[in-house]
Amino acid sequence: MKRKRSTEPKLDGRKARSQRSREAVVQAVLAFVREGIPRPSATEIARRAKVSRRVVFNQFKDMERLRAICLARFAQEENAKFWRPVSPALALPERVDAFVRARSARLEFVTPFRRSSILLAPRSPRITEAVRTAAARAHAEVKAVFGPEIRQLAPARRGRLTTLLIAACSWPLWDLLRQDLNLSQRRAREAMTAMVAAVIERELKVQGDIAYRRGRHEA
Repeated sequence: MKRKRSTEPKLDGRKARSQRSREAVVQAVLAFVREGIPRPSATEIARRAKVSRRVVFNQFKDMERLRAICLARFAQEENAKFWRPVSPALALPERVDAFVRARSARLEFVTPFRRSSILLAPRSPRITEAVRTAAARAHAEVKAVFGPEIRQLAPARRGRLTTLLIAACSWPLWDLLRQDLNLSQRRAREAMTAMVAAVIERELKVQGDIAYRRGRHEA
């Protein structure tokens, strides 16, 4: 009796081809976004991925799902490349420099994706939520890195310093420096460093002045 030939190798080969096609589609979308094209059509994606248009929709339920998967992939890349903790135990000048260098490199990396998300978020709950999650993480990082300075302030003033620091090292400000003011990465980083340092210095000085006046009054 003839033995049946196993279909496992054929199935494994089909699965591998499907995975390669899926990855090619994801990489095509990411490449378009990096080039400043946030909403490539399915036909453009298929052409770049070297698959048929039908394969794009076989692999992904719809364009919303595809964009969400690509955004998750981008977030993984961002985490692997740029999320390195800056110790709050460092002296303040070293900490400001280390923090702004890391933050500015990440902001430069995320710029095409942030511009894309501005266009896509109003119609995409997944992208809106992803942007909010990333922003919350960035804000938490500011609070952790500059916690020693924030805690030096009176409770009523801590929120002000936190808000100013978050604004001074945010993506909208980075985009203003790079795009609107046409600064190089180095000059934009220097500007951000100066703003972060100035905000901290001013708030601590105000706190010191208040304590000094209060001490004189009580004396």
